[in-house]
Amino acid sequence: MNHTRSITTTIKERVLPNIILSLCLTASSAAAHEFWLDPQSSIVELGQSLSIDMRVGQNLVGQALPYLDNVVREMKHWPSDAPSDLKARLGDRPAMQDVALDEPGLHRFTLETNPAFIVFATFAEFTEYLEYEGLAEIAVMHIDRQLSQVDIAEAYVRNARTLVQVGPLAPDHVDAATGLPFEFIVEGNPFAADQSEIDVRLTWQSEPAPFTQIAIFQKPSGVQASSVATRTLVTTDKEGVAKVSLDVAGQYLLNAVRMEPVEGPGSVVWQSHWASLAFNIPNS
Repeated sequence: MNHTRSITTTIKERVLPNIILSLCLTASSAAAHEFWLDPQSSIVELGQSLSIDMRVGQNLVGQALPYLDNVVREMKHWPSDAPSDLKARLGDRPAMQDVALDEPGLHRFTLETNPAFIVFATFAEFTEYLEYEGLAEIAVMHIDRQLSQVDIAEAYVRNARTLVQVGPLAPDHVDAATGLPFEFIVEGNPFAADQSEIDVRLTWQSEPAPFTQIAIFQKPSGVQASSVATRTLVTTDKEGVAKVSLDVAGQYLLNAVRMEPVEGPGSVVWQSHWASLAFNIPNS
């Protein structure tokens, strides 16, 4: 028992500082950091297994993070409407390892984090971040709430999804909601042939999230992993739906941020919720 406890402590000592640096970002860089699930492949043959990294970074260039139970609230695999909880050992990287894919269809993988925290030293830093994420109105609300304009504390939670097609695609292989608080849902299947765009629905607490900015990051197939992706902005309509172009094969990441006023814990006055959806479109 003492031996097990010492191993656990050692793992935490080695990986916790990196997690803190990655998830508890400095205010000057927080505006441009996304969090996503990165599968080895988005199209897999039936019966194979798959591992999936969780990443944090900018423009589809990100560090693979190890699993920590105080960072990850839950990880789930949805081969159908009945999900299974994914377990991991402390320090596992990839965080999702060797998941068996024994059912054909469009498999969904989801991850939700526990709250992490950030402090913006100045109102200018906070405003820059809000404008980048399409949340300029929050700055006005901050002033209306008569909150401090220095040392602005925010809690943030990540809601990440990725999609994996297992076996040949069939008409009933379509995306569906998983119940994440803040969630992207494809209306159909992004891997279906001969489609130049898809409709994506964004929901908050299972209801449409209208007039919300979505940042679409895209990196073509064959480019270096360190190459910067393109960033395109779209906005959901009154039904929470936006069109996403799929005119280039490669890696796609959708990111949206929602901000809610809170009072605490401690000096926290805002809580943000981040939704992401990642998938890879293969070459024809």
